[in-house]
Amino acid sequence: MGKVYFIISAYNEESNVQALVKELYSEFQRINFDQYELIFVNDGSTDATLEGLIEVQKNFKNIVIINQTKNFGHEMAMTAGLNYVATEHHQEKKYAVLFMDADLQHPPALAMKMIQLWQEGKKLVLTQRVNNEDTGIRYKVLGNTYYWILNMISDVKIPRNMPDFRLLDKKYVQWIHQLNENDRMFRGMLSLVGLKEAHIIDFVAPKRLSGTSKYNFLKLYKLAIDSVIQFSIKPLRFATIIGILGCILSFLFLGYSIYNSITSHEPKTGFLTLLTVMIFFCSLILLFLGVLGEYIGRIHIEVKKRPLYFNEIIKNEEN
Repeated sequence: MGKVYFIISAYNEESNVQALVKELYSEFQRINFDQYELIFVNDGSTDATLEGLIEVQKNFKNIVIINQTKNFGHEMAMTAGLNYVATEHHQEKKYAVLFMDADLQHPPALAMKMIQLWQEGKKLVLTQRVNNEDTGIRYKVLGNTYYWILNMISDVKIPRNMPDFRLLDKKYVQWIHQLNENDRMFRGMLSLVGLKEAHIIDFVAPKRLSGTSKYNFLKLYKLAIDSVIQFSIKPLRFATIIGILGCILSFLFLGYSIYNSITSHEPKTGFLTLLTVMIFFCSLILLFLGVLGEYIGRIHIEVKKRPLYFNEIIKNEEN
């Protein structure tokens, strides 16, 4: 039948982890499913999340804790869990990995449905959020705008409103495991592998049980920049096109200035026009140097081949 490994990332979720585990185990009993392992990735929490996980581990079986030494970010937390499964259980003939968050916005009941679809032969089960009860209209508008811009300038199309709540068969786990870049975005990496076999389930994300979202504006901004630069060189091509157009416009403006100076009888110094043009093109140069710098900076990080994260594995051998 095959085993399902739940990879659950948790950052400052001390008030949610116990409720999540209880609900998951209730669902396991409901569908009579016992081939599972819960892998909690504590992503450098500063509250009592780790202590709560250790306490839960004592009372429930099949729980592994991956304790990150600091907050490496949500994408790295998922990577740590996936790499653990891909290396520790690579000899198993059949298994699946199911990603979910610890805040109960990813309903455990829906996770059971994903498992049943996998048992029926689906290799890739994705979820699409049709509504989020925890966010307002401004967040939804900004999110839709973000995905529209991202897919317009990215070479890899990333479906919108598809969170990291998904199930991957072993072959997809192994494929993703081969991708070892430092800047990671799982949604883009999965799109890079291919979504032809994907089965999509719609769901409504409920409100968080407690706490608030850990994504602030700066983290969302970094995710947006990483999303574009990881999967596209279109910004560099765009800079080249704008540079060519700028040269053409400057020659046209030069021709117009010469023509105007010959045909006009009023003396014009042209100082303000010259200053405006200089500021405009200097600003473009700085902008495109910034775009180029983003790519060079990532090359600088990639060539170092540093470990993506540091952690320790905590197991309860009694369970």
